[in-house]
Amino acid sequence: MKPWIAALLLTLVHAAASAAPVYRCGGGHYSQTPCPGGAVVETTDPRSAAQRAEARRVAAEERRKGREMERERVAAEKAAQREPAIASLGPQKAASEPAKAKLQPKGKRKARKDKDSRDFTAVAPKPAR
Repeated sequence: MKPWIAALLLTLVHAAASAAPVYRCGGGHYSQTPCPGGAVVETTDPRSAAQRAEARRVAAEERRKGREMERERVAAEKAAQREPAIASLGPQKAASEPAKAKLQPKGKRKARKDKDSRDFTAVAPKPAR
């Protein structure tokens, strides 16, 4: 069979199938045969050929953008896998920062007496003269 005959037959079958009425039955059920209480649903495409072509063009552009975004996401995920994991969520020291030297050996530390380390004591104000 020649390819153009097969294409013509497929077109005719599609046209015949789309011409059959569709009925909406209760509960979101659809059928090609009438059902009790069913309503006929309009199944033809009311858009013009230019509108359909524009919709196809927009869909193709969105598919292209989606593939591009997916490539970017995969590249970013691969880059993130190569970076070392952070052990702490707190602030990180810069690698170039020198370690702080201890001022005194551990055994020779003096006890500090700061004002901040004492307990709070409330004092009543002096009466006015």
